[in-house]
Amino acid sequence: MSPTLLPTPNYTQIISKALDYRESQINIVLELTAEGATVPFIARYRKECTGNLDETDIRAIIELQTKEENLYKAKQTAINGIEELGKMTPEFMANILAAKTLKEVEELYKPYKSKKKTKAMIAIEKGFQVVADAIKANSLAIPENLLTEFPREEIIEGAIEIIGAEVSANANLRHSLIAEINKSGDISASKKSDKMLDKLNTKDTEQIPKFALYFEFRSRINRIKPYQILALNRGENLGILNVKLEKDEMILSLIRAAYRGILGLKNAFIEELESGFKIGYDALWSSVENEIRGELSELGEDDSIKTFQTNLQALLMTRPEYGKTILAIDPGYRAGCKMCVIDSLGNPILFDKMFLHEMENARAKLMNIFKKHSIDTVVVGNGTGCDETCTLVAELFSGDVFVVNESGASVYSASPVAQEEFPDLDSLDRGTVSIGRRYIDPLSELVKVPVGSIGVGMYQHDIAEKKLTEKLGYVVEDVVNQVGINVNTASIYVLQHISGIDKREAKKIYNHRPYKSRAILQKTLSEKAYNLAIGFLRVPESKEPLDNTDIHPDQYALAKYILEHTVNEDNFSEHAKEMIALYPYTNRDTLNFILQSYAEIGVEKRVNSTHTKARKKVAMEDVKDGDVFDGVVRNVVAFGAFVDIGLKNDGLVHVSQMADKFVSNPMDIVNVGDRVKVRVIGIDLKTGKIQLSMKEV
Repeated sequence: MSPTLLPTPNYTQIISKALDYRESQINIVLELTAEGATVPFIARYRKECTGNLDETDIRAIIELQTKEENLYKAKQTAINGIEELGKMTPEFMANILAAKTLKEVEELYKPYKSKKKTKAMIAIEKGFQVVADAIKANSLAIPENLLTEFPREEIIEGAIEIIGAEVSANANLRHSLIAEINKSGDISASKKSDKMLDKLNTKDTEQIPKFALYFEFRSRINRIKPYQILALNRGENLGILNVKLEKDEMILSLIRAAYRGILGLKNAFIEELESGFKIGYDALWSSVENEIRGELSELGEDDSIKTFQTNLQALLMTRPEYGKTILAIDPGYRAGCKMCVIDSLGNPILFDKMFLHEMENARAKLMNIFKKHSIDTVVVGNGTGCDETCTLVAELFSGDVFVVNESGASVYSASPVAQEEFPDLDSLDRGTVSIGRRYIDPLSELVKVPVGSIGVGMYQHDIAEKKLTEKLGYVVEDVVNQVGINVNTASIYVLQHISGIDKREAKKIYNHRPYKSRAILQKTLSEKAYNLAIGFLRVPESKEPLDNTDIHPDQYALAKYILEHTVNEDNFSEHAKEMIALYPYTNRDTLNFILQSYAEIGVEKRVNSTHTKARKKVAMEDVKDGDVFDGVVRNVVAFGAFVDIGLKNDGLVHVSQMADKFVSNPMDIVNVGDRVKVRVIGIDLKTGKIQLSMKEV
């Protein structure tokens, strides 16, 4: 007998219904990606075809397509596996076809993948299905031939197990239970027993007070905040919290009624049917609880990633500070402060070290550097010893001193990327160079750092590294392509984030510099890579002004026509025929894109600065309620924003303290790098926590 082949789903219809895009939009996105077009290329140069879908829209289509394809493959695998075992039934086929998620398919298929037979399987092999069917009709009838071969109790127990297995595998009951739990179910958490907490190691024991809010926690599932989900997960994983979905008698009654309807019964269940239902319901609850907890975790992770993405974008869009000679300092006590002079081209030209406990020697070294190298700016990492280092530098240097976030610098310094870039330097010196270059050009430097190590998120270490890296990689890709890269000055590490460019192509571009025009890059890149990348690469030195814009060479003839004939929104229709002949995709959006791109020749799109000037050290003991500070937003999360006011720890502005109106999303009020005025409303010297308000300042 040939295996059952499922019909291929209509992915376009599924995606259209789920995301509310036209089927024509979805088809063009899937066709372009199948041809190898990148997301940035489609968003910018095929927006006329997609109906102006942006990068986020396009990725949503691609991701849902992949998800649905994986679901289809999982269903086919399950069907093939069951048929090979000779255990396919109409009920199982119906349940597989009705499954809506990968998790559901996995749960249905799980009993058959195990080499160990379940009690229900053994009972079916013994012929007890006929008894189970009788019980489902609210009647206990056992054929004589079974009674002569098996004890009555064994037959009844086996039949009950069969009913339990059928209940737990029933797709309709599963969907009903999921719907009821999501509508009215509760999730709860409690502190583990002292006996269990005593087994924790010292590091995890120190985390216990952080979860005090969740020692007696209960929330409706449809009201729980994403960050609360991640907090519960972390507390559970550390062995501090017990977390569960609360079983509810009302939900049990509703599912029992649904099963009664499936069986076509009107009366209450006989004892054996109730027992079978209870076994199945408990198994179904456990499976559904895992699925819902998984979905909640995904919801929490997606929200955390979205916050991280927004913060990362603001950080990467920090204005560069080119053309300055920098003294970069990576502060420290025991190992000393590592120093590096970086010239106006961004190259390290001197390394040294000073110790804060050898103050006279440290002063002499700094004075010597300031005298010999005409330092424009001093950049200090925000690690241990930062305040003392800034105080010392301020005594000797009249220029600007900036403090930069050094998160991820140590990770970068030990990475293969850093070893390739600076093979002759040790990891400490590489980290110091990175700190200095973060001030010069944050985008170019941070693309080298594993994105999860950049400290502008929350709970990122609880998220699967592959998922986090992929999602944050989208931000890096979008920013690099949005900004546009000078092909003659960009590093290999920036170039490989350009649309259509991989590391091999990036090295080819880098090794054949300089370029006098975009056209010359055709000799370096493949035709496909050139087409996908060239609009995102700038050649400011070119005699062709359009080579320094977002305009693609395929659009040059159109752009020149528009500029020559002064085409605008008002006279677009008069020139439409001629323009379409030059560029078939032309519409009013194309016109506006070309006019805007031409107007922005030479304009730096990164205009905001997230750098913080060093300030006089403030001791927490000297801070009191009501004090007002100028601060810089360092991180924005779902419940508020962390603001640097010059203390060791950033203070928290809770979302309720951001404005005199209700604020649902802190990012509607502030972004990473924003300068804000805040008032102290709470201090905890023991924990080092400080509460801030943006109201009445």
